[in-house]
Amino acid sequence: MIRPRGGSHVWIAAEHPQIFADLARAKLLGAHGVVFGALTTDARVDRELTARFIDAARPLPVTFHRAFDQVHDRDEALETLVELAVRCILTSGGAQNAFEGRAELRALVEHAAGRIGILPGGGVRAHNARAILSATGVSELHGSVPFALP
Repeated sequence: MIRPRGGSHVWIAAEHPQIFADLARAKLLGAHGVVFGALTTDARVDRELTARFIDAARPLPVTFHRAFDQVHDRDEALETLVELAVRCILTSGGAQNAFEGRAELRALVEHAAGRIGILPGGGVRAHNARAILSATGVSELHGSVPFALP
């Protein structure tokens, strides 16, 4: 994940060189892909900055991370990310966790119509993974805690 600090996903110009350096380092170290997010102050995908980061990440595939959950219009954000050729979106559907957001995740999967992947993440655990898969129609999940499916 490329993220120079915690907090908001609105990156000021002084942070851009660190992000570009981290993208270059990830490529040099053999990463198979990168994950990042960039928003505007009015809670939209920062199209210009995201495009610049994608160019810097090439040829690695890009996942837009849970900054997506903070946008005001997820359909608009999804279309922007499709246009920018982002591979997938890591999201809880705007909810506290992917289980709570499973209905919105399903709507995003349907809206995406195979043009971009939707990767449910946030609070994915052994006890709710199957329910999230079933409710959303996705084939993969993101978890930060390893577990075996029962």
